[in-house]
Amino acid sequence: MPEYAFPRSDEPFDFRHQAALYGRWRRDYSAMLYDAIEARAGAGGGRRAVDLCCGTGFVATALGARGWRPLGVDFSAPMLAEARAASRGRLALVRARGEALPVRDAGAALLTCGTGFHWLAPATALPEIARVLCPGGWAAVFWRYATADEPSTRFIIEVFARFGIAVPEAMFLPSHPAEPFAGSKLVSATPLRFEVDLDFTAESFHGVAATFEWIRRLAGSHHAAILAALRDEFERHFPGGLRERNTEYLYLARKP
Repeated sequence: MPEYAFPRSDEPFDFRHQAALYGRWRRDYSAMLYDAIEARAGAGGGRRAVDLCCGTGFVATALGARGWRPLGVDFSAPMLAEARAASRGRLALVRARGEALPVRDAGAALLTCGTGFHWLAPATALPEIARVLCPGGWAAVFWRYATADEPSTRFIIEVFARFGIAVPEAMFLPSHPAEPFAGSKLVSATPLRFEVDLDFTAESFHGVAATFEWIRRLAGSHHAAILAALRDEFERHFPGGLRERNTEYLYLARKP
């Protein structure tokens, strides 16, 4: 999928207006992914972890449950408000950009970024990530996508077609950089993939679809109508719910 046309410093519509939906419907990553991070970085043991592009805070919360001392960083005030409410004020959170992290040099043993690295400018974000990691510290960036040939994918295409909108095939392909740490001082490890299943009802499918920026942009003035059609048609096609296959992509790199 091509880069978004607006400047990287502009906060996307969904972040400003739909943070509550993100908080309710976006789901955490698998235990397998977190296990793989800890297999490289070691157990938390009270060490500092920076969760970049933390959004509503579920990655930072998961890290905290595993013994890390997480700091959630995001430039979206509404997203941070949701994270603060969800954690009842227990998460350490700061509003900042990934290109200018408010963390001292070598101040973190781990930096994570879940489905957010593509919003950053790598030329400035990567040096910042390297700066805040201590020697031997690890960076982990990751994404999750539904498998392209899933019934849910075909279903979305069919609903858009009813409104005369063709969905480009690229919308359902992994859109993250193939080598996110390229050009940095970090040493990349072998990328990892994990197959996971997500269960949906009509309500949860509608909720997750409402958080997808590409759906809002492609739907344009039909956005509300298409979301309603997705919910109604889901109930008709999948009355018992739907189990969707997904792939998580994990990229790890170590600071020498």
